[in-house]
Amino acid sequence: MRSKILIFVMIFSLAIFCSAFAQERILKGEISATGVAPKIEGEKAKFNEYRDIRDGVYVGVDTRYETERYYLDFKAEDIGYKTQKYGLSGGKWGSFKYNFDYDEIPHNYTYDAKSIYSGVGGANLTYPTSPPSTNISTWTTFDYSIQRTTYGGGFKLEMLKPFYFDVAFSEEKRKGVYPFAAAGGTSPGQGAIELPAPIDFTTDNLKIEAGYVKNPLSLSVGYFYSTFRNENIYLNFRNPSSPTISATTPDIFTLPPNNTDYKLEFKGAVKLPLNSKFNVNLSTGSTQSSVNLLNSYVTPTALRVVTLSDSAFDGKIDTQSYDFLLTSSPVYLLNGKAFYKYYNTNNKSDHITTTDGTATFTNHLFDYRKVKYGAELGFKLPAGFYLTPAYTHVQIKRAAREDIPQNDDDIYGIDLKWSGLEFMVAKVGYERLQRRGDFHGPDITGPTDSANIEQYQRRYDVAPKDQDTYKASVDLFPIERLSVNLGYKYKETNYKETILGFRSAKRNEFNVDADYLIGKRVRLFGFFDYEYVKLDQFQRQIPYGTTLFNPANLPTSTAYNWTVTQTENNYAYGLGTDIYILLEKLTLKLQHNNYKSDGYADYTYLLNSIPLPGGRTQDNIDIPNWGKYETRHFSAKLIYNATKFLSFSVGYVYEKFIADDAQYNGYLYYSPAAYATYLTGAYRDLSYEANIVFVTAAFRF
Repeated sequence: MRSKILIFVMIFSLAIFCSAFAQERILKGEISATGVAPKIEGEKAKFNEYRDIRDGVYVGVDTRYETERYYLDFKAEDIGYKTQKYGLSGGKWGSFKYNFDYDEIPHNYTYDAKSIYSGVGGANLTYPTSPPSTNISTWTTFDYSIQRTTYGGGFKLEMLKPFYFDVAFSEEKRKGVYPFAAAGGTSPGQGAIELPAPIDFTTDNLKIEAGYVKNPLSLSVGYFYSTFRNENIYLNFRNPSSPTISATTPDIFTLPPNNTDYKLEFKGAVKLPLNSKFNVNLSTGSTQSSVNLLNSYVTPTALRVVTLSDSAFDGKIDTQSYDFLLTSSPVYLLNGKAFYKYYNTNNKSDHITTTDGTATFTNHLFDYRKVKYGAELGFKLPAGFYLTPAYTHVQIKRAAREDIPQNDDDIYGIDLKWSGLEFMVAKVGYERLQRRGDFHGPDITGPTDSANIEQYQRRYDVAPKDQDTYKASVDLFPIERLSVNLGYKYKETNYKETILGFRSAKRNEFNVDADYLIGKRVRLFGFFDYEYVKLDQFQRQIPYGTTLFNPANLPTSTAYNWTVTQTENNYAYGLGTDIYILLEKLTLKLQHNNYKSDGYADYTYLLNSIPLPGGRTQDNIDIPNWGKYETRHFSAKLIYNATKFLSFSVGYVYEKFIADDAQYNGYLYYSPAAYATYLTGAYRDLSYEANIVFVTAAFRF
């Protein structure tokens, strides 16, 4: 209903505007209608992940009306469908302008999912019998899908030059069902439950900005305010791992809480002597949220009550940001830039102490400060060479992170460009990143304390590392209508101080693009991309309550080291042609694209002569289809321009997606055990095949 009202308002505004002026008028645009007939087999949700392609007629409008003083644009796409968009913009030349936009887009995950729960889409999930039925055909059927709707508008006043004023508002709504995972109990091995969680989010954004722009100075002050509202902060569900307790006192899964955010920003720029310019960007902001805390949780045998130091949590994070940039080109042969960036968070949230029996926990507040500065110079050299050395330093300090609270990155780079020949431009580059960080070991309470393992772990997001990147590219123009681009990039990362964890990564990328125009009637184009990735990890398996944390210990049947080497081969290629059968009258477009990813995980248990546990072998523990998929696409389109104002087109599209992922092969909705696992089929089988025929008529005026 809202979209229909908005369409009416836009068309009515257009009609009023067109009759409001007696000046010379120009009205131009295009109205098109496309009839679509798809045939889809397999997972239709994956095919329509961000689309709404079905039997029907898709109408589009693109118009522009202008006079000597005023202008007005109106656009509409996919009217009446889940991907519909509308835009209205206009104004008076040099005085003011305004805009209004409305658009919808779906995100479809899985159709015909199944759940043991009734009440899907709401905040209360339950099942009638205990234990839940294992007959899948009796479960609730629903779709995992979220519809996003955004609308908003803005107004900018420019008639008071050199001053201006700009205000804009938008609202985004997300509504649907999304899969969340919950543990069946409070300990490992107590099963898992997939919950169809309700999504009913609303985000409102307001921007107000005023500024001054007149050479050589520009200044602006902006205020940005945002609110987020969730209609379902708590998801109540009956937990199959505690059927008696949760039948009368449901278990609770927390969803994102309401919050507000604001930012005050100042921007300035001034031109300086020696062909220089100085830019500054200063901002401060705050994000706040408040939520009531739960004072109990459900275990398989009881409702366990905890003691809280406060029944409500008030969260607040203040941020400050300062950016400075100086660019200069004092002489023809030299240009450069120097920059400094500072970003700081100050966490002023509540400290909450939770007492659960004899155990006491207090939440840690995380802040961090990031400082980044550097410089880059560009030298024009003889014989068509251009050299660009650069240096960047990044320092990050983190509060409440015990393992590596600070990182210092030094990044050195150099690029060389050669354009000494008219038909070729060549580029090479190298970058070296050195990350340092002092490790702080954990506090140990005894030889069986699980924190002992952290002495050997280095988490890869902060672990010290050396990273080298090499890149090269060549742009060729051997003849007037032929262009070819070749590119190669190699990146190697080594975590030299890591004992247990992510140790190294290697990445090779190669690409080629070509475009060739044969005479006036045939254009050929294509591309090929290849990427090879290799990741290495070294880890340790240990039983609960052990003292064998040190990876240097000789292996036992339950305490041993293992490695995994993950490799990924990603391919993409495309071929196409535009054939101008009759110039400016009849055109045939053909295109074929293919995308393929093939991964492999090679596991090795380092047990020496000890047999592998559980009937495993060094071969059957490998995962041969790690994230494996392929997309095939072919399209053909014939376009006929009947007159200057009228054109027709007919086309065909074939699309096939093949998913072969070890995570989902042999999928089970229900896995029996002492504490059973109940899944819903989210992302279970994403393969599909689609054949689409379409016909379009377009009228231009």
